[in-house]
Amino acid sequence: MSNKKNFEGHALNLGKLTGNLLSIEMAARIAIVKLDKHSASQVFTELPQVKEGDQVESNAFTNADDLRKTLEKYNKYAPNEYKVDVAFIVGLRDALAHGRTFGFGNIGCLRLLKFKRKKNNKGRVTVEVAQDMTDTWFNENIKILDNSLKKISVALDYEIKEFK
Repeated sequence: MSNKKNFEGHALNLGKLTGNLLSIEMAARIAIVKLDKHSASQVFTELPQVKEGDQVESNAFTNADDLRKTLEKYNKYAPNEYKVDVAFIVGLRDALAHGRTFGFGNIGCLRLLKFKRKKNNKGRVTVEVAQDMTDTWFNENIKILDNSLKKISVALDYEIKEFK
């Protein structure tokens, strides 16, 4: 397979990971509202109707909770068999969101590098993630995220529809 085709496939897989991460966060927010009566009692505004500048209540859909806090809240209310691996999901999202993705010539795959934010006393930064994004890596991570999304969907009693 040519490098161009290989990198195009990797870009598609990167999109799948990103899409699944966004879906997991929103599904978890929906599940919090469905599974927790207090959270449900805080939802009044029909969000599809809002316009820029409108004021809306703070709730599971609108609050500033990051992904970790959202998934921890979800796990608090979800049945045990539908809890998700918060550390894994957040670690992957952080690496993709805050890391650097490079396509290095002949290695045939993308490489994900994530660096600590703080420099040491010599002005150097530590590499936190150094991962070749091989087909196997993509497939394993997509599968884990798919399974997490399915767990949340089952906890929501929500049917996932496949695009045709």
